[in-house]
Amino acid sequence: MQIEVEGKVIEVPIKTFATILVAALVVLSAFTLFYQVAPEEEGLVLRFGRHVKTAEPGLHFKLPFGIDRVIKVPTRILAVESFGYRDNRTGTPVSAYREENSMLTGDLNMVLVGWDVQFSRVNPKDFIFNVQDPINTLRDISQSVMREVTGDRASILILTVGRSEIQQQVRERLQRQCDQFRMGIHINEVNLLFVDPPGAVVDAFNDLNKAEQDAVRFFEEASKQYQERVPRAKGEAQRVILEAEGFRQRRMNVARGESQRFVDMMTAYKQSPDVTRKRLYLETMERQLPGIKEVVVVDEALQGVLPLMNVRGGAL
Repeated sequence: MQIEVEGKVIEVPIKTFATILVAALVVLSAFTLFYQVAPEEEGLVLRFGRHVKTAEPGLHFKLPFGIDRVIKVPTRILAVESFGYRDNRTGTPVSAYREENSMLTGDLNMVLVGWDVQFSRVNPKDFIFNVQDPINTLRDISQSVMREVTGDRASILILTVGRSEIQQQVRERLQRQCDQFRMGIHINEVNLLFVDPPGAVVDAFNDLNKAEQDAVRFFEEASKQYQERVPRAKGEAQRVILEAEGFRQRRMNVARGESQRFVDMMTAYKQSPDVTRKRLYLETMERQLPGIKEVVVVDEALQGVLPLMNVRGGAL
């Protein structure tokens, strides 16, 4: 076989030419025979455009000369998409993204919302094949869901206490949409980075926010006083109730004892009237005599009592 090199014709044996051709094919195949998958990636192996397997991180073999083609998907990286703002290092003001961050609320007011969506690619096959542009699709779905959620709420709730609920609902609805489209994406978190009123009403909103904070502070102070006073009042009331119950029980016991004593006395009187009468008389005198200061003994036959001079200075 003749080969022309720089105008000169060189005679090359067919066997030598075949050897050179085979060596060139071997060297070329060596560059297309192996591929490397990084630790944070998974590789989709396509054979003539058809998916045949998914490769884990490491060094792998594939068919050369373009028969097998590998698409690497970063499945172990947490990706973030920003909405209504960009990284401050770009120097782009928030006003440049008004189409993204301007939201109409349920009470027909406008608020400026900036958020980000953190997601991971959990199914590389679905991520590559089911949706033509999954990232832009995710951005469109995120804006649609955020406008839907904010449109169901009043502006005051969005600007004050409704942020955590909005984040949760947006994440759940966004995940349902991604699952419905089989995008191979898992939504890890949705973060509301700022929710601000338009510039024309900032002062009024600040006054409202201060009033909301004062209301919360007053409520906390009232709750603290409630926690301090109500248990003390309940304890005092319980003490009064227990004292009243004790007094009631004591009086009832005394009354029952007196009534039982009277019944016993009546029974004894019916059995022995004279003895009982004399006993009662003696018991009464025993109680009364200690309180008498003077005793005058008079004969029963005496018709009158001679007045005595009060030598002690007191009444007789």
